[in-house]
Amino acid sequence: MNILFKGLSLVCISLSLQAITLKELIQSTIQNNQNIKANQFEIKAKQKTYESVKNIYNPNLIAGASFTRLNLDRRNTQVGSTSVGFIKFSMDLYDGGKNKATKQQKMYEYKSAKFNNITNTKELLLQVVNLFFNAKTTIENIKVFEKKGILLKAEYERVKEKYKLKMATIDEVLKLKSEYEANKYTIEELKYQKEELLKNLELLTGVKITTLDDSTLPDIMGISYQKSSTIKALEYSIKANEENVKITKSIKKPKITIEDTLSFYKYNDYNEQLLADLPYKQNQFTISLTYNLFDTSSKEKIESAKLIKVSNQLKLNYVKNQEKINFILAQRKLQIQKVKIESAKSALEMANSVYKIIKSKYENGVVDNITYLDALSKKIYNEALYNQALNDYEIAKANYYFNSGVNYKTIISKW
Repeated sequence: MNILFKGLSLVCISLSLQAITLKELIQSTIQNNQNIKANQFEIKAKQKTYESVKNIYNPNLIAGASFTRLNLDRRNTQVGSTSVGFIKFSMDLYDGGKNKATKQQKMYEYKSAKFNNITNTKELLLQVVNLFFNAKTTIENIKVFEKKGILLKAEYERVKEKYKLKMATIDEVLKLKSEYEANKYTIEELKYQKEELLKNLELLTGVKITTLDDSTLPDIMGISYQKSSTIKALEYSIKANEENVKITKSIKKPKITIEDTLSFYKYNDYNEQLLADLPYKQNQFTISLTYNLFDTSSKEKIESAKLIKVSNQLKLNYVKNQEKINFILAQRKLQIQKVKIESAKSALEMANSVYKIIKSKYENGVVDNITYLDALSKKIYNEALYNQALNDYEIAKANYYFNSGVNYKTIISKW
């Protein structure tokens, strides 16, 4: 039993340490992110608001009851107490277009919220991609500087022994120790950056992260710019504002309403001889026409709604231009990152070659430790630069895909 328990424990530990993929993080973000869930509830609220005003005639059926009692100076022709039960139906035959405009407004607000949710989800997924590859860069840099630390420590120990034999100077020992300690500090800083990035990634995805796998994004060909969900949301927001103008204008239009009320009466404490013909059941039908001749606020409300519409239209024009520029720049960035990778790779190869030569010369006493440390630092720097270039290329791909305006579901289905 103990052996089985230990075996299961080892399996659980190995699964918890299994590297998580970018695709898994993306799927978990869509399913678990609190902001995405909050947006979904907001959309449902908008939908319910729209459904509540779908009938533009605003029909109402009301049941009610009342009790009235007269005391003190009551005449003989008055009833002492009256109980009334009633059912009233009312409906707006025409309200200046207010209910119809309200229905359209709520529908556009609902659609705008749906597209805003797509935009918010896309932005969160882009954050996940950025954090993933920035964390990968940091993790790889930790490994690079740890390798540098091993080399520095070995060299420090070697020179320290030479110093004991009076074959090296104290400044050579101190220089190597200083470099070694500075390298340890850099590693600790990178470890903190890694922890910060992974914690932010956990917050977005709702997943406990131990290690990341070597995920890369596919090269998706034939992408062209499309109108994004942000623009569609703004367009529907403008349409909702146009309906708001109509709602405000309806204040100055005539309104026609019908009412039909069926009432049942019960009387107590009255003179039956004088009041022999009291009604016990009545049906009252009313049709009314009203027109607002004067008010002090409708003009300003209409002007305010029109100004908001102009403001939103200008914002829409700006966003359209901005998105086209962002797509072009993202496309250009992708091309530049490819060049950067080749350049960083070439620089790394040269730095490695120089390091091998300098190391050989240093071990043979041809150059001093300052020259050696400079060559080692350049090798490590270029290795870190190359790792960053590779991961920045993946981030550039994600920016290019998401700035295209293509639905994020279509994009991630190809990952």
